[in-house]
Amino acid sequence: MRSADTIVIGGGLSGSAIALGLVREGAGRVMLFDEQLPTQRLSRGNFGLTWFMCKGASHPIYAQWSRLACQHWPDFAARLEEESGYNIELEWTGGAVHAIGEEEFKVHTESIEGLKAVCAQVGLDYPVKMLDRQELAELIPKIELGPEVSGAMYTPEQGHVNPLKLMAAMRAAFQNKGGTFIGAQTVSAILPKTGGTIILKTNTGDYQCQKLVVAAGHGSTRLLAPLGEKLHIYPQRGQLMVTQRHKRVLSIPMLCVRQTPDGTFVIGLSTEDTALDNRVTTEAMQSQAANAIRLFPMLAKVNWVRAWGAIRVMTPDGAPIYSRIPGNDNITVVALHSAVSLAPLAVNIVAPWIGGTGDHELLPHFKNGRFDV
Repeated sequence: MRSADTIVIGGGLSGSAIALGLVREGAGRVMLFDEQLPTQRLSRGNFGLTWFMCKGASHPIYAQWSRLACQHWPDFAARLEEESGYNIELEWTGGAVHAIGEEEFKVHTESIEGLKAVCAQVGLDYPVKMLDRQELAELIPKIELGPEVSGAMYTPEQGHVNPLKLMAAMRAAFQNKGGTFIGAQTVSAILPKTGGTIILKTNTGDYQCQKLVVAAGHGSTRLLAPLGEKLHIYPQRGQLMVTQRHKRVLSIPMLCVRQTPDGTFVIGLSTEDTALDNRVTTEAMQSQAANAIRLFPMLAKVNWVRAWGAIRVMTPDGAPIYSRIPGNDNITVVALHSAVSLAPLAVNIVAPWIGGTGDHELLPHFKNGRFDV
């Protein structure tokens, strides 16, 4: 039977970040399992924003957590690139959320004031301001705004990244530091034993460990149910579209449109309740394209070449779950969307907490049990 000090089930963005954080903390032998199901590759459908703006509008703690994550991002990226040898294509150029009409401009303004107050409660700044139409146009002078755009909320302290290279970099850094990555590994059962040892039944045999992290997305529900833990997550489909390459004209990412370093435009802001169906639909593509063209009319002239769907892991309040399993404190579940934005905290804060070498005052607010009412 193969053994490790800690095993992480789930090799997507969240699981890879936790695994990297554990080996950085000197957590002994760490294994990372990736089942590689073709229908649940959420990390391969991520929009790639390193973002705090607008997050947590109805969840103050999540707003604070997201802001803290973006404070970590530049240093996190620099260290990750050094450890992995990957260029994760981070562009720390700021970001904006456009407004259509004066009413939406007013709503954005009020949202900023509320979130500034929320972050100030824990000593965090919230460097977001409203730009009128002229100020926004001057910020992105190479691309024309649609006639209905009234302005945008903007911050210079966020950006975007290549999510595929981010995941590859975290996996590479994890292995460079001595971690063991095992692909095509399906876990069928988690069997806690007296004395704290955990046995995992897999398609390639049994494994044992002293600590276990379950970060398997929607697969986590099946694994935790026999332990008496109901995981409060549900699937939500998002669809993305990408264009042919075009000269760089958009210097900052918008919430629903960004231009990558290779010149392609990516759009995506759909939310659909479709269980685990990750197919694309013409209706969503038409809606997303129309919204993008409303913001930037020139997008009507470029060719859209590919579209794909992915199944998000959502919680009832939108905030992440970082939670130890009652009665099995050496088993931790991690479940969330926004895994790109929150990656620095998974590495720098959540992993040390799991390993027993660190803690943070905000972590208790993200227990799975908060939904047991």
